[in-house]
Amino acid sequence: MLAAAVVLATLGALVLWLRPGIWLGPSDLGSRSPAPTELNVVVVTLDTLRADRLGCYGFDGVDTPHIDALAAEAVVFEQSTATVPLTFPSHSSIFTGLVPPRHGVRDNGGFFLEDEHTTLAERFEEAGYATGAFIGAWVLDSRWGLNQGFGHYADQFDLSEYKVLSLGTVQKPGDEVMDGALEWLDSVKDERFFAWVHLYDPHTPYEPPEPFASRYPGQAYLGEIAYTDQVVGRLLGWLRTAGVWERTLVVLTADHGESLGEHGESTHAVFIYDSAVAVPLIVRTPWGDTGRSRVQTSGVDIMPTVLELAGLAPEPAIDGRSLAPFVLDPSLRRERVAYAESYFPRYHYGWQHLRAVRDGRHKLIDAPEPELYDVENDPGESRNLYETLGPTAERLHRRLEELAGSEADAAPEQELMDPETLQRLAALGYVGNTVDVDPDAVLPDPKSKIGLFGLMSEAKAAGQDGRTGEAIVKMQRVIEEDPGIVDAHLTLANWLRREGDVDGAIASYQQVLNLQTGNVLALTNLANLYRELGRHEAALEGYRGVLEVDPRNPQTWFHLATLQLDLARVDAAEQTFRQALEHNPDMGASYNSLGAIAWSRGDLDEAERLVRRGLELEPEVRKGRFNLARLLEARGDLGEAERLYREELAAYADAGKAHFNLAQLLRERGDRDAYLAQLRLGVEQAPDFGACYFFLAREELGAGRLEEAADLATRGLKVDNVSDVAPLGYYVLADIYNRQGRSAESAEAVEKARRLEETIRAHPLPRL
Repeated sequence: MLAAAVVLATLGALVLWLRPGIWLGPSDLGSRSPAPTELNVVVVTLDTLRADRLGCYGFDGVDTPHIDALAAEAVVFEQSTATVPLTFPSHSSIFTGLVPPRHGVRDNGGFFLEDEHTTLAERFEEAGYATGAFIGAWVLDSRWGLNQGFGHYADQFDLSEYKVLSLGTVQKPGDEVMDGALEWLDSVKDERFFAWVHLYDPHTPYEPPEPFASRYPGQAYLGEIAYTDQVVGRLLGWLRTAGVWERTLVVLTADHGESLGEHGESTHAVFIYDSAVAVPLIVRTPWGDTGRSRVQTSGVDIMPTVLELAGLAPEPAIDGRSLAPFVLDPSLRRERVAYAESYFPRYHYGWQHLRAVRDGRHKLIDAPEPELYDVENDPGESRNLYETLGPTAERLHRRLEELAGSEADAAPEQELMDPETLQRLAALGYVGNTVDVDPDAVLPDPKSKIGLFGLMSEAKAAGQDGRTGEAIVKMQRVIEEDPGIVDAHLTLANWLRREGDVDGAIASYQQVLNLQTGNVLALTNLANLYRELGRHEAALEGYRGVLEVDPRNPQTWFHLATLQLDLARVDAAEQTFRQALEHNPDMGASYNSLGAIAWSRGDLDEAERLVRRGLELEPEVRKGRFNLARLLEARGDLGEAERLYREELAAYADAGKAHFNLAQLLRERGDRDAYLAQLRLGVEQAPDFGACYFFLAREELGAGRLEEAADLATRGLKVDNVSDVAPLGYYVLADIYNRQGRSAESAEAVEKARRLEETIRAHPLPRL
């Protein structure tokens, strides 16, 4: 451990020694109008956007007029390299100015950006700025730690909408993200603000909306880029019309690129060729700085650049170097290097991780079969010069070690971790089976396995297109060739579940857990499946398993609480909902559920306070307006209650309780026709909710329509034979049978109703 500490201390000293220490500061920029200290700052990160797919970078295959117009008023850096071809680690570098070996985030999910690292947002928050972030993907959820310094972090993702969780599929469309961003910006436009807008749309699955899908047939990736450009145009347009354009610094970049089949990789994550890590970097100042710079840059340079241009002191001991001199004079030339890595192959497949360093002209990729490219003359990285350019390779190896340490220092070795940390990482499911691999083991070069990765990509593409049967066959072939790939088993399990093969899905999830004890996604998906099957204790165990390895997960706390509530374990549910709020104080759904619990105990004042707080945080939270409506109904405010019931139904037509409660309100008001119409609407739109069936059956019985009444009662009992209104269904059937002279069947139905009533009296469910 002492040796490791010495290595790290030496590394830190090396990194510091490499700093140029250039800072223009307010005194040097103060003559400009506006002064740096008066600037607003907007950082836009576009997910999965290759630099060479924008018009301003020489591509004519897609229309990007808004980004191109921004570039015309800005300095365009032509050689910018992402640190990692993955969303969360790359953004962690952008916002801390640190390379991954120093900030510690090496993959999406399972890793956390620890509080010890100062973020760009924290610096602006300390300087008195309003700070807001608007996120398009769950991999950047606040639970992972990138929310540090943001007063407003718009990352609300309703994971309850996803029966099967996959990190990359939980996202928001760009326009929805931008709606929230513009609303917030409008509220702070009279202050100094720092805003981050993240648009995920170019990421797979490529599903551009119209008219972009039609404009780019067979080129969905380009359609997504064109759509994203339009969304960016909304932001740029607002900055102009709001009157803040002339005092706003805008930085636009991407977290990584997309391989698009180059080097055998269809998307990104495995390789660190330029197709996956060469990204746009556009810096627009209000001072009219324009031009193009060929200097080598990195994502870690954004933090010091923004700080300097905004007149804030530099952050000490970071890896990035300010680009302000090149913004002020794009013609400047200076030797610079950029670091990149991918631990994705190691964590997910048991293949060797990759690291690279680029100095502008040459790029070294450190791999079992090392690679060296003259990227200036060979931009496609097709001619490996490692054996012919020995001195260059040696020089770049030294730079790689200076920036990130040796391979041994950078790898997640067991002896550098305490047992508790090691167990936690293994359980998270994101460090793959490599945690158990001897650090000295020789792992396969990803280049030798890329065919297998390609087969997996084909399988995933088939799955995304709805060709699930084909996808399953292909993924089974992957598993036959390499049964140790956790991601393959997990994806296969999700597809089997989609196809209704419950036993096969459970077996595949269990295989994931055999390979990685405590894999979060497998535990979550398996728990959700058990819940659907009515295996409640197994579901509870699954959710608790997630929380053992990921206790910061507010959504899992919420899932556990709602299941406890379904099982009438009200006290436990209340405590669990409060745990969810500890980890996400802005979770409106938890406040709403706590309000329902307070209502069940007769505390209307506390119930109303909690429900209104939930609606304040999440105006569209499911059952929020319903719960407030019934509270107001209990207080006698029937007009407002009716309005809220109807709003709930406009948003959630399948809300059976809202249909039923509104129907009863209409009945009490004396509007019998509206009452019956609402019950019929409830049966139609909420077919899994029994109460509307039973009450409508009673009305049909009263009208003498026995056949219709029997049908409704029977259908209702198929979806609900346990609730406190279910006895009504049996009584309706008993009355019908009696009128038809079927006395034995009538007596049997009465007996079922009475037994159910006795059960309900013995084990009353809370009124929630």
